[in-house]
Amino acid sequence: MTGKHGVGDGGKPPTDESRPSSAGRPAFYTAAETAEILRLDESTLYRHLRRGSFPGLKIGGRYVVPGVVIQRLVEDVLATGRCVDLGEWTTQWRQDQVAALARLTAADVELPGGVA
Repeated sequence: MTGKHGVGDGGKPPTDESRPSSAGRPAFYTAAETAEILRLDESTLYRHLRRGSFPGLKIGGRYVVPGVVIQRLVEDVLATGRCVDLGEWTTQWRQDQVAALARLTAADVELPGGVA
């Protein structure tokens, strides 16, 4: 039966966890899903998440990985045409995020007297 929210959904709205991002992919992947996508053993991914050598989010005892992290990792591998070291990539990703935040902050700061 087709619900008002989609085919075969029983008329229930999608949950936040199942709601796809704008690209039709989940906004976040579980550690198990991420490990499967990257063809890693789940324990290897957990080790990287705990060490901070792979970007993720820990909520309580559960890790999730933003879909954009996986997307950007794949894009960077394809753009460079070479093997990307995960530790170096994560360090660069963090630096890029800090720089982007600094640019946004600087653009929003207005000094007294209208001096930019």
